[in-house]
Amino acid sequence: MTPWPLMFLTLFGGFLVLPLAAAESMPPGTMPPETARKVAKLELARSIRAFAAGSLANSTCLVRTGQLSQAQANQATAIALREMGITSEVLTNPQVRKAAELLGPKLDATCSLDALDRDQARQLVSDEL
Repeated sequence: MTPWPLMFLTLFGGFLVLPLAAAESMPPGTMPPETARKVAKLELARSIRAFAAGSLANSTCLVRTGQLSQAQANQATAIALREMGITSEVLTNPQVRKAAELLGPKLDATCSLDALDRDQARQLVSDEL
C-alpha cells in the first residue's frame, strides 16, 4: 500500500485544531453546557473542513507536479478523509474548495509547507472556513 494518506496527515495534521476566538476568551467551566456543545460542534466542523482543504490542496499540487495522476490523487484524498472518519462529500463544500485554492500557492515544489508558511497557511484557512 502506498503512503499517500500518511502524507496528507503529516502535511496538514496541524490544521485539525482551529479554536474559535469566543471559546478561547471564556474561562473553562464558565460556559453553559449547551453553549459549550455548540462551540465544540462548530470547532469540529471547522477542523474537518480545514483538513479536507489541506488534503485537496495537496492532492491538486501532486497532480500539477506530475507526482500523481488525477485518479490516484482522488483515491488518496478519499482514503485520507475516510481514515479520519470524514466523508469525501466535504470536498464539494464551497468553503473547502476556496480554502484549498488559497492554500495551493503556499505549497512548495514538493507540495508541502515550509515552517515559515505554516502559520500563514493556518491563518488563511482559518479565515476562509
